[in-house]
Parts: sequence; C-alpha cells; structure tokens
Amino acid sequence: MKYILVIDHIATGGAERILIDYYHYLKDKGHQPHIFVLSGYDGQSKWTEDIDYITYGSKGDEDNLIKKGMQQLNLYFKLKKLIHEVKPDVIFSFLEKSNLLTIVTPSKAIKIVSVHNVLSIQYTKLKNPQVKKIVYNIIKWMYNKCPNVIAVSKQVKDDLITTFGVQADNIHIINNYVDRENIQIKAQETIENFTFLPERKYIMNIGRFSDQKAQWKLLKAFALYLKNTNENVELVLMGHGEYTTDLQELAKKLQIEKYTTFLPFNVNPYKYMRHAHLFVLSSIYEGFPIVLAEVSSLRIPFLGTQKAIPEEMFDQKKIWEQCIFKSSTLEKDFSATIHQDEEDLAELIKKGVEDENFRQKILESTTQWEKQNTKRIQFECYDSIAK
Repeated sequence: MKYILVIDHIATGGAERILIDYYHYLKDKGHQPHIFVLSGYDGQSKWTEDIDYITYGSKGDEDNLIKKGMQQLNLYFKLKKLIHEVKPDVIFSFLEKSNLLTIVTPSKAIKIVSVHNVLSIQYTKLKNPQVKKIVYNIIKWMYNKCPNVIAVSKQVKDDLITTFGVQADNIHIINNYVDRENIQIKAQETIENFTFLPERKYIMNIGRFSDQKAQWKLLKAFALYLKNTNENVELVLMGHGEYTTDLQELAKKLQIEKYTTFLPFNVNPYKYMRHAHLFVLSSIYEGFPIVLAEVSSLRIPFLGTQKAIPEEMFDQKKIWEQCIFKSSTLEKDFSATIHQDEEDLAELIKKGVEDENFRQKILESTTQWEKQNTKRIQFECYDSIAK
C-alpha cells in the first residue's frame, strides 16, 4: 500500500517521533510511505537522515496574516499535487494544521487524523471570543467530517466529545507506545557530558522548554523540597527551547543552581533517563506523553500534573490520583514567587523520592499497562483502521 504521512514540522516532539517510527514500520512491512512536512527543510532534524521520501511544503511559518493565508493555500496545492503523483491508499496526519489540511484536500484515499493534545487547554490562550468560536467550530467540523480520528488518550477523546461536540463513534483511542527492547539497549550506552553519582538521587524532566511543559513549576517545587529534606538530590532538566535562559536565571533566583543541571537535547535520552530516581512531568497539558511510556519501559516511578499523566496507565484510579497535582496557574511565571500548585508538587516530589512504598505502588499499578507497551501493538491498531 502507498501512504502519505502528513505533519506540521519535524523537531523533537512526541508526534514527530511517532511519525518517524511509523514510517520505518510501514517500510519494513513492504509498504511505500512518503512524508509531507508543512514547514521545514532538508537537514533540519537528525530524525530525517534515513528517510527516503520526504517533501517540505515551506521553509518556515509566516507571521504576516496575508502571507500566512497565501502559505496555507500553497500548502494545499502542494499536498494536492503530491497526492496526484503518489496516488496513496492512506493519508495519515498528525497535529491540527496537518489534520485540517488532510481533511480539506480532495482524495479517494482513506484519511486518518490524530489528536495528540487536550485541545481545550491548548487553546486557552485564545482570548478573543470571536476567534475562539471560529477555531472551536473548525475543530468540531473537521473531526466530525473524518470518521477515523485517533485520540492518544481517554482524556483527549473525552475533551473532543464534551468540549467540541465530536461524535464518539469517530474517535479511536490508541495510546502512544514505544519500542521497549530498543530503549533498554540504548539505555546502556555511555554518557560523555555528565556524570551520575551513585550516592545521589536524581529527579528528571525531559522536554522542550516551553509554555506547555512549564518547567518553572518544577524548579519552584524543587526549591521548596530542598528546604524540607536531608536527601542528596539533584534536578536534571534535558531539552531546549525559547525558555532555556529564563529557566536558568530562575534557578539562580531560587538559589538552587548548585543542585540543578540543564542538559541539551540528546537523540538518545534513555542513557540519562535510566539513572533517574523519579521522573516529574510538570506540563500544563499533554495528550499522551511518549516520554512517560519511555520512563515506564525503564521502570522508573513518575508523577506530574492531572492533565499530563494519563489515567489509563494505572490499573487503579486511586493510585493515579495519588500521583498527580492540579496545575492552577497556567501563565508562565519566572519570578521567585511560589504558588499553591507548586507547593503541592513539592509535597508530591518528597513522597516520590522518599516513600519507598509509594514508589513501589506506582510501578505495580502501571505493570499491566507496561506489558502492552510495545510499538508493534500501537501500529497494528493503526493498520486495523487503514484496512
């Protein structure tokens, strides 16, 4: 079969990683996959180095409203041309811009779109009520028009139904799984730019330094935790993004720079991840964070915000409820002021680091989900929709 995989961009995110893995899976199965990227260029991402068929719609996103409109029109015609040339059996898209473009571009192919975030939270920044209404109506229209909508978690599906009025029958829940065996192999590779000390307990976060990931909450919670513990602990943040400098300056304001390490993004985060004593996901929202599937495959306890930790990973809801905190402040805040939700996270971190019974409960409650945590199962579920 011939596939066109459509995505907004290829950087370091979870949706991009799924697309790349799915491309190789399809190719190994004897299919003919082609990738269409809305914005980007050759050599921008290391993940595309071994991709044979990839087309870029534009080099970058336009800021000017008129130019942006022209760019979207150009993307439509470029995808339409690619569809005419490839004649795909399936068009599979990731993220909202790609989903909309896939749905409106005419084709006889089976169309599958995927939603990777809780959209009602993702679009909280839309303050203009008229703009918000238009966006919400577009989301309702596009996902009701397509009968094959993949939601990466129950939380994402529930949000589509209750907030946007999408028909439940259109939505299939397929969690983001990982290649567990490959992760465990890569986790044994040598680290050259950091030394993990055996006597120290490491709290880790991996992700883009951005609004969504909200690492400033973690820094503040960690600063508060340090004042109430005798443990030999260190916080390790891995990633890059627009808030790298702001987060480093905040660590200095909080006087925790000696206990905090910032590491650049690495194509193999698993060799670092395996040294973590606890993984904390401070994101304001997530769909189904792949990093948690990776952490789970290495059997590391994790906790985080209510809208970031998927309930279905736990076999008992009461254990899930013990692993989450509610993020009450959604706006970025690089001041030294510590809010109530950050105090709640500090208490949760203390429990996650020091309470061995609690740590064991997390691992036991996620064991059943972990047994299903294989990329093959995820992609076979994709295949069942494409047939």
